[in-house]
Amino acid sequence: MRAIKNFFSGQRPASAPGAEPARADHTSSAADATGMFAYPPVDPGISVRSIDEVLAAQDDLIRRIKLSYGANRNTFDTDLFALIRRYAEYVHLLPATPDNHFSLPGGLLRMGLEIAFYALQATDGQIFSGRSTISHRRQLEPRWRHATFIAGLCSELHRTLSHVIVIDAKGNEWPAYLCPLNRWLHEQRASRFYLRWIPHAQETRSLGVFALPQIIASETLHYLAQGNSVVVPHMMASISGMPLYREQNILP
Repeated sequence: MRAIKNFFSGQRPASAPGAEPARADHTSSAADATGMFAYPPVDPGISVRSIDEVLAAQDDLIRRIKLSYGANRNTFDTDLFALIRRYAEYVHLLPATPDNHFSLPGGLLRMGLEIAFYALQATDGQIFSGRSTISHRRQLEPRWRHATFIAGLCSELHRTLSHVIVIDAKGNEWPAYLCPLNRWLHEQRASRFYLRWIPHAQETRSLGVFALPQIIASETLHYLAQGNSVVVPHMMASISGMPLYREQNILP
């Protein structure tokens, strides 16, 4: 009866405690949901990090590589870590695939390090140049192990040249044949970069050879070629996926 009187007198019934806040919360939640499912979706890109940060994320695997290499810190830094750093500068945080294995940021770096680690482990107890003299084999063995590590590290390098296009926020494209990704990002003063995966990209392992000068110093090639004519050709054949003419590849 009181409700009828209130209706005719123009008075509004008192709201139940908490009724208005509940409606406000519902409106706010609906707005949040609308923002969450906004269309079209926005590509967040990949945040640019320093090379020290990029390598720090792989510290556990790098330690295992050092242990497997069996050298002191200075020798490891000169022989392998310099290569690892140059490789990291080239690929930065690129994934290896768009939606398959190693598809997260840093995937291509991790993939290269894992292959290099297992390749290096496979050299333990391996006899290279078995027909050579003991003194010659002793000279070649560290070069074979070094070359095997490089071949494993760079075995998937071709992906940067055939599978993905990297751009910055302004739409500028990374010239992968000319410089490492890390240097280009700093020259562009980019804080993030974005990926365009090439659909149905053809597997062309030999393209990786064109990126090797960005990673392997000429002094390293000179060292590997000293006193022999087989280590560098087999390493290049392994990276490019092309067998040597009339000869079986020694490196896998």
